Amino acid sequence: MLDEIRGMVVFARVIEHGSFAEAARKLGVSRAAVSRQVKTMEDRLGTRLLHRNTRNLSLTDVGKGYYQSCKLIADEAIMATQKAQNLRDEPMGRISITCSANFGLKRVVPILSDFRKQYPKIELSVELTDENINLVGGGFDLALRAGPLPDSEMMARKLITITRHICASQSYLKEFGTPRNPEDLAAHNWVTYSRQAPHFTFSLNGKNYRVKTNSMIQTNNAAARLKFVQEGHGLSILPASDLENHSLDQLIILFPEYQLPKLDIFAVYPPGAASTMKVRMLIDHLAIHL
Repeated sequence: MLDEIRGMVVFARVIEHGSFAEAARKLGVSRAAVSRQVKTMEDRLGTRLLHRNTRNLSLTDVGKGYYQSCKLIADEAIMATQKAQNLRDEPMGRISITCSANFGLKRVVPILSDFRKQYPKIELSVELTDENINLVGGGFDLALRAGPLPDSEMMARKLITITRHICASQSYLKEFGTPRNPEDLAAHNWVTYSRQAPHFTFSLNGKNYRVKTNSMIQTNNAAARLKFVQEGHGLSILPASDLENHSLDQLIILFPEYQLPKLDIFAVYPPGAASTMKVRMLIDHLAIHL
């Protein structure tokens, strides 16, 4: 019976992750062991559960129904483990977290370091990327993402609100001149984030100004955007966290009296992750120290 339950959990993970190799990596076993478990299950049931080829897997009609039962078993096993972990006095186990590279290095990694010093039995898996990774498919417990957030089944908690500023380097302003009013901004070169709209709105005393950005450099990495601005390639909208320490003597804030929409940073996590003490404690820790 235990072998059958183990096989059902393995089968559920194969379907969730889309391959034997990825399921094996997540389970911490060999690909051959995963393949053997699924083959043994098919032999025991006397039917094929999967169609296999070199590129992908697909469920048979029998496999579709059987997967739903296996998923329930696997989910119940995870919940039982999480409940047992919650009864411990000290949090332990692995937490997988992802956030943007620049904000992660500047603000999040120091907080994670402090958290792990307090709770040394916690294992951290930290992926710094500006891409929006699928949390469930990637096996992540937690992501830090900027809002507004798309509608999804994920849970979210706002951690911090960051102000933003229009900035340029002293070298850029010396070469191209300093814009004196909002209408001047459209004539300047811009360094923009790849997911940023080609225009923005800011306001002063209740009046809104819409500005189209002439993007000369576009990047999907916030650290690269900051570096290009520091090197004099154009104006950019930067979060206040980019202006700390060494940046202050290199960058000038333009139109400081105007208000740009602020940036809300959220902790985003699958519903099941909220039931684990370790994840709840990390979210609380991030909220306090950010």
